[in-house]
Amino acid sequence: MGRLEINMRKLKELNGFSLGKKLTIAIDIDGTIADSSGVDFRRVSRKPDEILKAKPIKGALKAVKRLYKEGHTIVFYTCRNYASKLMTMKWLKKHGFPFHHLEMKKFVAHVYIDDRAINGCSWKRIKESLETLSILIGTVT
Repeated sequence: MGRLEINMRKLKELNGFSLGKKLTIAIDIDGTIADSSGVDFRRVSRKPDEILKAKPIKGALKAVKRLYKEGHTIVFYTCRNYASKLMTMKWLKKHGFPFHHLEMKKFVAHVYIDDRAINGCSWKRIKESLETLSILIGTVT
């Protein structure tokens, strides 16, 4: 039995945890779906449209659209200041990212996709991991 399967079984045993096939997937913005290297965050409070300079990271849009289409709840999160929330939403919509909600801090989710994660990986590897997770969820329920 693999480590992921063991962890999924443990999660199922937790009181009140519903292990369905649809997941809440938390996706960080900067460095994960947005290349923000050209954004000067020191200027954002005075010039909020500075955020619009960020470019989508290759493969991110396609992956997020697929997860959304599969029925997962997509919640983007960022540690940007609250004043930049409207511009952040504008950026997501401008580039066609489907989502259910935007949080300005981390929150509880089934899966986190974040560039600062230990053992961070490509969108291809994330897709493979989520497919494996979906298979395991189906065998546990």
